[in-house]
Amino acid sequence: MRCILLIVLLSCVHGISAQPIVAPRIPESYHWETARDYKKDEDLIIRTLQWLCKTPINNDVESRSKATLFVMEWIAGSPRIKIEIDSHKLPFYEAYPDLIFAYIQGIALKKLGKPACTNELEAIVGGFNTVGYMIETDPTLRKEKALRSILKAYKKNKMQSFVEGLNDSTKNP
Repeated sequence: MRCILLIVLLSCVHGISAQPIVAPRIPESYHWETARDYKKDEDLIIRTLQWLCKTPINNDVESRSKATLFVMEWIAGSPRIKIEIDSHKLPFYEAYPDLIFAYIQGIALKKLGKPACTNELEAIVGGFNTVGYMIETDPTLRKEKALRSILKAYKKNKMQSFVEGLNDSTKNP
């Protein structure tokens, strides 16, 4: 009897942990003007970024689109976070420009983390790790030759050296 009860409990726990993360509820309308307005929604932005960065790129596409629009508008106007992008340092950009959203979301999540990341290299690595995750979880992207170096760095947990190599190669063309 104890064995059966244990099996049932373990099945329940496994079922709970296997549940997909649910997208945060995005407000129907939102408007930010002041630093206080941006601060008010920061926790929702962080939860939304966490969901976006942990949800494969082709899952729940409609919710992803709404969530991406929400966070991108917030990031664009927020006085707290600034993200500069040099597309020459993004080897995926020309062939897969949609991955720029995952990249920005990964950087933003790092910069808004607790504690907040102030090291620009660490934030960029966070952006590339998010891109690596999106590549790994998408069967089509996984097969793309142009993305293999990012995927390899992601899988081997060597993204910082990969990013440093990109910076070195753009300094010495």
